[in-house]
Amino acid sequence: MLVADIHRFLDERFPFADAAEWDPVGLQLGDMDHEAELVAVAHEVTDDVVESALSGGVATIVSYHPLLFDPVTAIVAGRAPSGRALRLLHSGISLLVVHTAMDAAPAGTGDALLTSFGIQTAGSFAETEDGSDCWIGRFGSLPQPTTASSLAELISKQLVAPVRIAGDPGSMLEVVAAVPGSGSSFIEEAAGLADAYVTGDVSHHGAQSAVDSGLVVLDAGHVPTERPGVESLYDAVRDVAPDAVFITSDPHPWEDVSWKT
Repeated sequence: MLVADIHRFLDERFPFADAAEWDPVGLQLGDMDHEAELVAVAHEVTDDVVESALSGGVATIVSYHPLLFDPVTAIVAGRAPSGRALRLLHSGISLLVVHTAMDAAPAGTGDALLTSFGIQTAGSFAETEDGSDCWIGRFGSLPQPTTASSLAELISKQLVAPVRIAGDPGSMLEVVAAVPGSGSSFIEEAAGLADAYVTGDVSHHGAQSAVDSGLVVLDAGHVPTERPGVESLYDAVRDVAPDAVFITSDPHPWEDVSWKT
């Protein structure tokens, strides 16, 4: 099986043409005509992922996040995306990226996030800023009304992450909207659809705006809200590469520290 075969499969499952215009999805490093050999799935290509790929004999990586996001003028060694790209290129490892193509697709990243809370998707929202008709958010109804604090507990358990609540913890919720990753810019839109909004990277002003509009925000962090989608990506890749491995290195940069005085 060639890298082109993996690319074709991903394009059929998560059409690259539906990704945001700014998003470098598809083949980011490598050669379509190379043998795919051992395939690995990762959330993001960190240094740990590169080490795991090199030591584990991986020839092709399928990543949710792009490695090279901004334009680069030099590919040089070091602890930076360009340095990781150099190591992969030296080793002949190909890299395929899905990102907003998976977000936009049916049964995509947002669907996986809602499903992890027992919520069935009812519709999409949150079009990316470039107007490329890429809708990355999902919303749906809870199986039964619940309080914001109870939903926060469920989210924390399912995502293995702390959850911040903006709004009344005792509020009764029925409809939940979600944007995996960074969704602060879609708070106003979510407020018109749902009682609660699950996302990450919410700013102070964004949280205050949500409270003013009566929307409860549940911020579980950028990476944790994407985890169910990455697990779903791994399941999908095994349909075409049954022996694919999952590199579980988590790119979450934050550490929770309890300060004692």
